Amino acid sequence: MSYFPINNDEISLIKFIAIYQYLNVKDAKYFFNSSRYYRNRIKALIDKKFLRKIKWTLVLGQSGIQYVQLLNLEYNKLNKNQQYKERLLKLSNIAAFYHNCNTVTFIPSFAIKDKTVFTTTGRRFIGILNINGFEYLTYQILEEHDNKYIESVAYDIQKEMKYGNFIILVNDINRIKLDDFAFGKNSLLVIEDNETSREKLKYLHSIRWNELITEYYEGVHLSEYYFCEYSNNKDTYINTFYFIDTEKIIRFRYFMKENSANIAHIICTTELEKELRKAFPSANYCVVKIEKYIDKERKYYHF
Repeated sequence: MSYFPINNDEISLIKFIAIYQYLNVKDAKYFFNSSRYYRNRIKALIDKKFLRKIKWTLVLGQSGIQYVQLLNLEYNKLNKNQQYKERLLKLSNIAAFYHNCNTVTFIPSFAIKDKTVFTTTGRRFIGILNINGFEYLTYQILEEHDNKYIESVAYDIQKEMKYGNFIILVNDINRIKLDDFAFGKNSLLVIEDNETSREKLKYLHSIRWNELITEYYEGVHLSEYYFCEYSNNKDTYINTFYFIDTEKIIRFRYFMKENSANIAHIICTTELEKELRKAFPSANYCVVKIEKYIDKERKYYHF
């Protein structure tokens, strides 16, 4: 047993690969508190045959397989189908990013137990992002996906009955037509898939909105209306945006068609203002640095 790894970072990495089967070499950095020497530690695990490197991916080596089997850890035998391998790499990339995060948990599609609701062949979702207890059925649209694939994602979401919150990670946010992705669900976040956005996602439910609202508006409160989040029930109706939310946009836009635009207020970041003005050109905008109202008690990764 003394030959086996005793470092928690290394053990965590082995357990992760035992489940996801494949991990891109560059994603191994998410498992170590310091990225300075992690390549040397990966090399040592390869030398001891706990890991095996196949081109630019890491899989379990002979000693790694024996280790997880001896300890009766969760283990999925290596699937060598190229198409499925590419899918697993995409899943492990997201899971690795949030591996040491205490606000976000990623549950991959292959781990979802309700086989009567979910299938890996007929559905496009990649898994569930659980953010502070709120579950989001998650999809990923990559550069190689064509318009037909995007339409299939829309159809998939439209027919979903169990979940009301959704996230679409897309390589280019302009590929999503907002009107085509509103189905009367609770929320549908369209997020440009990069490290900056993934980092922001950690704090989706950690924003001190009440403090922000009272700093910029007087006499408003949480709204009882379905189309806005805050109001004074008279001439101020406010929605907040940390990401693009197509459902929230459609609800608010419908309200604005029936009412004077000057009572509609939107709180957002500078980055979102340009996109939101396409949907609400005449609304009142309060552009703020939302990061000021987020408590970031710790850094989860050190690069």
